[in-house]
Amino acid sequence: MHQGEIARRKFLWLSANAVSGVWLAAAVGELASGAVLSCAPADRASAWHTFSDADAAVVDAIAALIIPTDDTPGAREAGVIQFIDRSLSTFASDQRPLFATGLKDLEKRVDAAHPGVDSFVKLDATQQTALLHDLENAKSDFFGAMLAATTAGMFANPEYGGNRDKIGWKLIGFDDRFFWQQPFGYYDRDELAHA
Repeated sequence: MHQGEIARRKFLWLSANAVSGVWLAAAVGELASGAVLSCAPADRASAWHTFSDADAAVVDAIAALIIPTDDTPGAREAGVIQFIDRSLSTFASDQRPLFATGLKDLEKRVDAAHPGVDSFVKLDATQQTALLHDLENAKSDFFGAMLAATTAGMFANPEYGGNRDKIGWKLIGFDDRFFWQQPFGYYDRDELAHA
């Protein structure tokens, strides 16, 4: 394992704990009730819950830049676009106007920076990254929401539409056992031995 992999794992772990917790905290009731669980994967272009095909492609491209694919899977392989699409039609529906406004603003930025190019997805990765840096530097609410939603989709329980094949959990070394038996650790072994 080289230094870059350690740094990426640390970043992903911190992101999973900090950002996705904020995104998912707003939806505890809906998640607990199973409201999001009924959403089947969007296998057809017409199956989007929130996005048009064009908007889905842009959101997917942004997510893939936030958590890229390299020697390990990224947001695209984890199905983050499906998670974001479903969340905006359920527990994060209050974020829909922000995403709609942000996507329109991004489209204008693409046109201003690259006349004749009609979509973010038609830019190369360097051009896309430059536009996202502009959004980040402008402290764009849309960029912040994309960062939070991408991280949540990467690390949420797969039942909620993202983290396909537990890709995110594997990246950070999360053991997904939801039931733990004693002893939990070295700190309670002596006490249990005397019980």
